[in-house]
Parts: sequence; C-alpha cells; structure tokens
Amino acid sequence: MKRNSALILALICCFASVCFAQAPTRKLPQNINRPTINVSAPFISLDGSTLLFTSDYAEDNVPTVYYASKVGPDWQDPVALPKHINTRLNFMKGYTLSADGKTIYITSIKSGGVGGFDIWSGSLKGNSWGDLQNMYAPINSRLHEGSPTFTPDGATMYFMRCEKMDAQKAERCKIMVTKKAANGRWEEPAELPAHINTGNSQTPRISADGSVLIFSSNAMKPSKGGMDLYVSRLVNGEWANPEAMDFVNTEKDDQFVSSISNGRYLLKDAPGKFKSEIIEYLVPEPWRPRAVMKVEGQILGQNGMPIPAYISVTDLATHKRFFSGRPDKEGNYFLYLTQGSKYELSIDPEESHLTFYSKMFDMTVEESPLVQKVNTVLKPVGVGDVLELDGIQFKPYTAEPDDVGFEIQRLSRLIKSSPQLNFELQVSLIGYQEDSTRSHPDLTEISIDSVIIQLDDIDTLGQLYSRDSLIVKTTYHNNRTEKQALALLEQLTASGVDRSSLTYSVHLKPEAIPENRKTLVRLLAKRKN
Repeated sequence: MKRNSALILALICCFASVCFAQAPTRKLPQNINRPTINVSAPFISLDGSTLLFTSDYAEDNVPTVYYASKVGPDWQDPVALPKHINTRLNFMKGYTLSADGKTIYITSIKSGGVGGFDIWSGSLKGNSWGDLQNMYAPINSRLHEGSPTFTPDGATMYFMRCEKMDAQKAERCKIMVTKKAANGRWEEPAELPAHINTGNSQTPRISADGSVLIFSSNAMKPSKGGMDLYVSRLVNGEWANPEAMDFVNTEKDDQFVSSISNGRYLLKDAPGKFKSEIIEYLVPEPWRPRAVMKVEGQILGQNGMPIPAYISVTDLATHKRFFSGRPDKEGNYFLYLTQGSKYELSIDPEESHLTFYSKMFDMTVEESPLVQKVNTVLKPVGVGDVLELDGIQFKPYTAEPDDVGFEIQRLSRLIKSSPQLNFELQVSLIGYQEDSTRSHPDLTEISIDSVIIQLDDIDTLGQLYSRDSLIVKTTYHNNRTEKQALALLEQLTASGVDRSSLTYSVHLKPEAIPENRKTLVRLLAKRKN
C-alpha cells in the first residue's frame, strides 16, 4: 500500500509540473505561422502589441516584411508593410520597433542618406506608416549603421556600425551605444568594450530594464557555427563577459531575435514541419532581466479635453524620483516600471483647485501584467467626490506617516483652494487582527476590558454566599487607524489647513489572506454646514 501511495504521489507531482511549469517552447498562432510559408526574423515591441517578421508570401516569393498587431490576447492577421518601407534597398531583417510599436526603424541604402546603409525611422499615424526620416549624424556615418534597439524611455540606443554591408549580410561590425542629451539630441556614439566587440558583433537587443544585452557574432568562442547568439549582463555599470546562448544556437546563422518587456521568452525563427516558423523559447533564469510593466493612459479635464498636468513616479523603497514627464497634446502618456520595488504614480494638474490622482504599484510580486491602463479625469472637487490617497503610507507597525511630505503638500493645496467644502479623512484597515498574546509584530495595540461576574461560594461555616469577581481581559490588536488619522490631521493643520474644515472616520475589516492586508486612506468632500 505504501508503494502504491508513493507511486500515486509521484504521478501527481509529475502531472503538476507538466501543467504548471512554463513550456520550454511555444509556437505563434497559425495566422502567423502558416504551414506553406516561410516566416523569420521576428521583432516584437516591448509592450507585446506589435510584431514585425519577414515572409516569402509575396510576388515571386520575394522576402517581404509583415506587420501584425495584437488585440486582447489575439494576433490579428498580418499585413505587408507599404512599399516605401518594403524596398530592395533595405538590409533585410535589419528592422526594429520602438517600445510601444508605433515607430519603425529600418536599415536602408535609399537615397538621401549620410553614408552607406543608414538607420531610418517612420511613425504609425492611425493605420498608416508615415514617410521615413533619416536619423543623420552622429548616429549615421560614412560607414553602415543598422538594427537599432532602444530602452523603453527611448533615451538610450544600441546599434551596429559595420565596415561592409549589403542586403543580405554585414561584416566587421561593432555595437555602439548613444544617449539622448537634455536638449533631445543624440550624443556621439561610443563603442561597447572589446570583450563585446571582438570583430563582428551585430544585431544588438537591449532588455526592457537595460540590464541584459543579446547580440550575434561569428567571431566569438564557443560557437556552434555561423552567427551565434550571445548574452551579457550589466553588473555595477560594466558589461560582463558574454555567454553563448546554446539553448537556441545551431550550426546555422542565429541572429534575429527579440523579447517582450518581461524577458521570459525569446522569439526566434526555426525549421518547422514544412517551412520555417516563429517559436518562443523560454529563457534560462540566469539570463532573464527584471520584468518591466508599461503604464499608459490619458489625462482629461471635466469637459473631456486634454488638460495640462505633471506626471511623476516615486520609488517608495528609496523615496527617489523614478520618472517625471508630461502628457502629449492629446493627453496621452506612457511610462515603464521595473520589477523589484513599489512605486507611486502621481498626476497633478497645473491648477490647484482641480483634483489630483495617486496610485501605488507593487512590482515586488512575481507576476505583473505587461500593460496597465490608467485614465484619469482632473476636475474641480465637488460634494461627494472621493480621492484615493494611495501615496500615503505608514511606517511598518506604527501610526507614523512614512515620508508623506509631498502628499500632504498637494492635499493641503487642494483643501485650501476649496473653502466652500469640508473634508473627511477616512482611514481603513483591511486586515484587522487580534490575539490574547502578542503573537505577531503587527499587534502593537492593547485593549483591556474588565468584567465583574458573580460567583457562588461557601464560607468557613458552610454557608452559601455570593461574591463579585473582577476578570481582566487583555487583547493585542493592530488597529492604529485613529492614531494614523490624527497624525495626518496634525500634519495638514501644520501646513496651514483650517482644522475646523476637517473631520475623520476609521473603518476596520478582517482579511484572511496576508498579501491583501493594507491600510487605505481616502478624502471625502462634504457640504459645508
């Protein structure tokens, strides 16, 4: 019986590992991988919304670049890029995309360039790709440049600069890096170190977090033959010695790959049953970058029109500014958050009487979505409006606000610009706990209840009599909400807010799942009495 139980347990474990482990390879759907067509050289945008690839599904089987977009979980049927992009003057497969998939970069020797093959860019406007623009010096030179790759903010670019290039191949290439200066111009590119540039390093791909660089070379060891893929990790500001990516390298050329922002899978072409197809390969753990999540949205006013605003993100672990920017003229914005910390997104209008917006993102969890949409309307505060104050946190196991100076400042500004209203500060504890002993560090509060009960007893003469007994009950709990509310009111008053316009309320709710326990702070606008 013991042997049977062990066998059953082993089978269950094997079944679970098959069901829940990540698949080592995954094929793209059949509207991309058609059994009668060769597809190759996939490049996917970091946000996973856009895919480019080369296909021989064209007149005379001429290799043609196709474009596909994702709607929800599904890839739409691909379409060929227009002829002003798909030309025989291009370095085939030397195309890439911006992080959001709305700008394409190609490598072409078309007229109007700086030297030989140059890097050109074109933007997606509605459903059409605009005219290509040369990136000029200092990116392009008298040599041949191509295959650029960008960090999500678009401020750092890696590309290859080659002594020789034609439509099919490049030779004697080096990987270059450049950054955007404060004026928006690209700085003079610099070569990556010699242990990266060993004689013919090509097609760089930078991870979304900027810490992992994948490139190809036929001048490195070990090698399986032809162009092989190598990976280097940025450690303390220096690129480590490259390692061969033997889980995808073959004896043929392995060169054109890409990955979405979580870096978990690598897209690459491989021989299929009939034709070449695009496969996703699970990247070994040591080579995976930190995941990156895209936050995007639109900021509008009460009338539905874009409104001037400031966008900032604070790393709550370091209390340092992680991002600052403004929406575009349509009110749209996007930014990227890196795995490993908690962040506060703040959206503030230029006009002080309008509501602001805060949201906290926990990127310490193992799984985060690729994209999070955050749309907001900034309007004059009115009776019944509730502001979620995600940016207000408390130091662990205390009622002391944790570095909330900025939050208090803008909350104070809003309250003082709305003298026609009163405001109620609401502090809610999701995850109230209590115990008869201090069984957890969170149980910092003590409540003592005394109960008088009547007991029957027998005296020394054997007579029955009644007496009172006092029982003291001590309860340890984590309800610091009133202290927290008063601490916030004190800071608001110190900032110049009229205390008579402020009240507070506290709320408790049990929560069994530890990960869901939290303290929430909100502000309710009320009619002035």
